[in-house]
Amino acid sequence: MRDQLLGGRYRLVRELGHGGMGQVWEARDETLGRPVAVKVISLLAGGGSRGDQARARFLREARITARLQHPHIVTMHDLGEAGTGGDKVPFLVMELVRGEGLDAKLARGPVTLPDAARWGTQVCDALADAHANGILHRDVKPSNIFVTPQGGVKVLDFGIARAADGNVTAERLTRTGLIVGTPQYLAPEQARGLPEPRSDLYALGCLLFELITGRLPFEAPDTLGYLTAHLTQEPPAPSSVRAGIPAAWDDLVLTLLHKEPAGRYADAAGLARALRRLDGPEDPSERAGRAHAGVFPPPTEPDVPATPAPGEYLFATSLGGAGTVRLWDPATGRPVSPPLAGHTGTVFRMAFSPDGRLLATGSRDETARLWDTATGRLVGDLLTGHTGTVEDVAFSPDGRLLATGSLDGTVRLWDTATGRTVCEPLTAHANGVVGVAFSPDGRLLASSGLDRTVRLWDPTAGRPAGEPLTGHTGDALRVMFSPDGRLLAASGRDWTVRLWDPATGQAVGEPLTGHTNSVWELAFSPDSSVLAAHSQDDDTLLRWDTATGRLVDPPLTARGDGRLVVVPSSGGPLLAADIGEDGTVRLRDAATGQSFGRPMTTRTGKYVYVELSSRLGHRAR
Repeated sequence: MRDQLLGGRYRLVRELGHGGMGQVWEARDETLGRPVAVKVISLLAGGGSRGDQARARFLREARITARLQHPHIVTMHDLGEAGTGGDKVPFLVMELVRGEGLDAKLARGPVTLPDAARWGTQVCDALADAHANGILHRDVKPSNIFVTPQGGVKVLDFGIARAADGNVTAERLTRTGLIVGTPQYLAPEQARGLPEPRSDLYALGCLLFELITGRLPFEAPDTLGYLTAHLTQEPPAPSSVRAGIPAAWDDLVLTLLHKEPAGRYADAAGLARALRRLDGPEDPSERAGRAHAGVFPPPTEPDVPATPAPGEYLFATSLGGAGTVRLWDPATGRPVSPPLAGHTGTVFRMAFSPDGRLLATGSRDETARLWDTATGRLVGDLLTGHTGTVEDVAFSPDGRLLATGSLDGTVRLWDTATGRTVCEPLTAHANGVVGVAFSPDGRLLASSGLDRTVRLWDPTAGRPAGEPLTGHTGDALRVMFSPDGRLLAASGRDWTVRLWDPATGQAVGEPLTGHTNSVWELAFSPDSSVLAAHSQDDDTLLRWDTATGRLVDPPLTARGDGRLVVVPSSGGPLLAADIGEDGTVRLRDAATGQSFGRPMTTRTGKYVYVELSSRLGHRAR
């Protein structure tokens, strides 16, 4: 193939490597006069309808992958097909990366821990960008990661294994018989044909194990042996393979190699932060103290702005025993509108629309209302029909629907533009409904109730989606989806928080414990790695690592004789509200306890219900 001209433009100069999918060549772009790399996908050569469909599918998915633009991802310049008729072969044109693959470095033995941490962090940054664009790598392995002469890494072949096949199912891994991924690095769920973003993190865990020990976590004679090991065997700690590896590395790698995706780091960005922390040595006494206390640091850090800008957020307070709501700018500590008056009973829950233009309120007076946050005026008519206290309200992600849950045992769905219900009341709970929440993609609605169950609904069809989620031994109170949509949490009067996988309805891990009374409000960190909750009477805010179910140190407690509550928010930072005896509300970063914005003086006593908006770009000045 040397000196062959592909696509009338790319002249092949020399072969750089080859594998099961094809060959990689250094080539010259005759049009621009620059060196490039060309990957010829010989796997998809051949004619017939199946070959034509496979090539078309490959070209379509390669175009999707070409959207990725990141300093640690090899840039794709072009794609096309070489040959004619039944001999067509797809090819990709990429930037030519100088350096060597991690496979070549590993051939010389394990690498230093700082190099492993630095390169792993850069791979994570690349994965985070790809996952944010809906693209999985599916084949993270040493030969797909190049180290440049400057010491940085470039990740190759995003989505190419998937693009080359495109027909993974639970019954057959591929139509062509190609395993999508490399057996030595294959996550258990990917081996079953069900890859997801945390499958890439599992593969990276295998790679990190190999980088720091010089061998893979599992050794097997063939593909079947590797698949069996990934599915059934527990990996050894890296320190048991190679002396001198710190315990912090053991924790990180073994978390990545958890058999269940929920047991791993929540996402690549969180893993990158954990790897950056490994750049410095760990104090053994600090680790011993955490182990003795039974608490561990979270794998990620909450994304909380140090100081909110004026107009960046809205904060709502509802006064216990009254029906008045006030809106505040937490950056200044000042009200932004006249009081929202009209309810004749306590407003227990509030919710901001995703764009912050509306506030929904639910009250003991059995109604819900919509308010214009810019003017403080009522929008449309009262939302009536419930025959019990409206305990919770929630907007759909697009803001078009409002869900209300009531002690009358029903959930109602409203069109926010017209104020009319869009379907018959949702009636499956055997007792009052206390919590409602939409999934981040809007495809599911969750409700929790005094019948100790959580139910999932299809909000478009207005019917149940799956069986009830059970486990609470007391009333199920608030309910919330994680921002990444992979977890559903519910608090309860049994002093616990329970987690489920909303896609399967299966419980995730053991109940989260630590409170000494009923658990009420819930809030996830923006990256889904931490879940916070407060209890009815212990005035303590606890946080759990969602990947491990372990308590995160330290807990936050109220100052003086006040109350400390989690601040519910859809898309906002993870905050706590410290409410004094005089009703002064101070917002605090739930991770560090540091102040967020200015105190807000409500002068109403400490029983104040609160809600925070997501970041409001249209209001910021």
